[in-house]
Amino acid sequence: YQGASMLLRRLKVDDVVDAFPVHGACGIWGVLALGLFGNPDEDMGGNGVFYGGDQLGTQIFAVLLIFCWAGTLSLLIFFPLKQAGMLRMGD
Repeated sequence: YQGASMLLRRLKVDDVVDAFPVHGACGIWGVLALGLFGNPDEDMGGNGVFYGGDQLGTQIFAVLLIFCWAGTLSLLIFFPLKQAGMLRMGD
């Protein structure tokens, strides 16, 4: 969270409530962590790399798929709003 929040400030991205660091960066970490630390002995469906599994590739693919899905839907919503001048309120 902290690294993503600091990166947004450094890049001067306007994210007042830190929505991306909380939901985006921490969500990505949660998905990837299962591919690393998922323990098949705990009967929760894990098959992580640290336990001899091969689930990390599937988790990386899932992150990319989620990124494409969210990006496409956001583009479909925000691009028309920007073209119509309704995306940001004036000062």
